[in-house]
Amino acid sequence: MPDTAEQAPPLAALRPIDILIVEDSPDALDLLLLALRRAGYAPNHRRVEDAEDMARALREHAWAVVLSDYTLPGYSGLLALRQVREFDPDMPFIIVSGNIGEDVAVAAMKAGAHDYLIKGHYARLGAAIEREVKEAGIRRARRKGERELHEARLRLQALSNRMLQVQETERRHIARELHDEIGQSLTAMKLNLDALQRRLAGHAALPLAVEATDIAEGLLEQVRALSLDLRPPQLDDLGLAAALSWLVKRHGRPEGPAIVLDTPEHPSRLDAQIETACFRVAQEALTNALRHAGAGEIRIDLRQGDGRFELQVRDNGCGFDLAAAQNRALQGGSLGLIGMGERVLLAGGTLHIDARPGAGTAVIASFPSPSPYSGD
Repeated sequence: MPDTAEQAPPLAALRPIDILIVEDSPDALDLLLLALRRAGYAPNHRRVEDAEDMARALREHAWAVVLSDYTLPGYSGLLALRQVREFDPDMPFIIVSGNIGEDVAVAAMKAGAHDYLIKGHYARLGAAIEREVKEAGIRRARRKGERELHEARLRLQALSNRMLQVQETERRHIARELHDEIGQSLTAMKLNLDALQRRLAGHAALPLAVEATDIAEGLLEQVRALSLDLRPPQLDDLGLAAALSWLVKRHGRPEGPAIVLDTPEHPSRLDAQIETACFRVAQEALTNALRHAGAGEIRIDLRQGDGRFELQVRDNGCGFDLAAAQNRALQGGSLGLIGMGERVLLAGGTLHIDARPGAGTAVIASFPSPSPYSGD
């Protein structure tokens, strides 16, 4: 039997609530409103019967909950549910219908309805509305938090990207200043000291001139090396493959591990951000391998095809505990691993590191369909 015996609370005790009701029967609507008042609510309601009414009602007012019949002429609870979900995925939606069968009720719940009540049996109506309105508030708060977190991450990525761009610009500027200004001045000083040595032949001051020349020559070599380490001109002028070739030659030693570079025969230029990210990853990975791996061979490979571009740096050294290294980095240790990942991520790629004690290390930076070179 329908729940009709319970009396409604006094009007002053009723809680206002905005309810959108999908119902074609005025009598069923009256019974539902009476049940709402008996449940302690003062409903500000609006009845809709078709998709056009539903769309207009959703646009024109903020509803706390939707109560919907399952079957209407030319419309249905499932269609109403779809419209509500598209408009507001968190809005509570409760099916209030005749005995439509357990299978249909389960299908409605799977489609996104939050509860199901049989018409005329409204003992759970108040509790269902209270629960679902509360749950909707939790969902909206969680969704808002996720959105704010996502926006914060985007802002942080934009800031990180800008910082890396500024860093590379400063590196390029300082490298050129070292090469063009300080390097040229030291070159002129060395030439003058060479000339002074010739004039001081047989003079007691000749050893001082020779020593000064040696110092100037050493400083010149240090300035050149520092300029190239900051940003090799090959990276800007010739591209990633040429810059990696310079990097391999710079670190190659007869007594050290074999460093093998494998690049496409005619490598194409890539977007400047990808080229810079790959070079810095290779530079960091190669430096780490030379310092810590004890490897017999280090391979640097560039691979392009099937819509992807990859940089791989592999060594056959001692490997390391990747999880422990990442924990140390997060606690303020070396930021090399984090820095590599950040660079690759900001350039639109992914970084994978495969490392285990005793099994060598592989660092792989992968980019989907890289853009052609566009400069800085």
